[in-house]
Amino acid sequence: MRRFLAALASALALAAPAAPALAAPRDADPALWVVRDADTTIYLFGTVHFLPADLAWFDDGVADAFNASDELRMELLPVEDPASLGPLILKLAVDPKGRTMSQRLSPEDHAAYVRALTELGLPAAPLEPLEPWFIVVQASVVQYMKAGMDPKSGAEEVLTQAARKAGKTVTAFETPEQQFAMLDATPEAEQLAGIRDLAYNREEGLALMSKMIDHWARGEPDETGRIMNEEMKETPETARILLTDRNARWAADLKARMDRPGVVFVAVGAGHLTGKGSVQEQLTRSGLKVERVAY
Repeated sequence: MRRFLAALASALALAAPAAPALAAPRDADPALWVVRDADTTIYLFGTVHFLPADLAWFDDGVADAFNASDELRMELLPVEDPASLGPLILKLAVDPKGRTMSQRLSPEDHAAYVRALTELGLPAAPLEPLEPWFIVVQASVVQYMKAGMDPKSGAEEVLTQAARKAGKTVTAFETPEQQFAMLDATPEAEQLAGIRDLAYNREEGLALMSKMIDHWARGEPDETGRIMNEEMKETPETARILLTDRNARWAADLKARMDRPGVVFVAVGAGHLTGKGSVQEQLTRSGLKVERVAY
């Protein structure tokens, strides 16, 4: 286990880009929604996990709603020690059949995949025994960071630090093991489609990500949803597992939370708050009124 994790850590460390120079702040006003009754208020805020450092979004209506809250609720609690994920990686991110990526892909696709990793600065060998979903996640992290999108500037990290400073309760819908299990449950064919996108279409994917961030910053969730829905057409089962099924579970959780007084700031990936089957749609079906906050 130690040798394997050391090899993986070395591969990711080699690809870590230098921190980009800070630019002048750009104002952003992402969408915010609210559900309330006599003694409970729940704000719904769609996050982006990786953001350029120059986007100034944590102000105005978003900051007001956050400051008024007692609790921050996210998809996942912050992982304080990444090494603690080692057993989960070995349990769920390593192919149980012992296959390598070269055995899952055609020679042509594997060669293109290795070239893509090399261009990102990720040595392919340590990643060979891993599940495709895990490789795509790791490669995407490196690609976004090289493009100037930083998890330290991402909404979850900023909100977590602010919540800790303010002494707010921080809770989560899911555990790391639950998230790993969901990713591992996605169909292999759809996982390999992600590998081929990495091999052949990663620049297009990066351009789409940049476009979605622009729509997010302008408070245009419908446009973000349109792009995501188009992308998800090719992986419908993955969309069900990672989006709509989770939205239904989270909406049920929030419906129950309305029975207890307080103010909760819910921050989950922006894709969960847009498009068909969104958390807002699920809450509306349960009889709650969801309103967009004007600011």
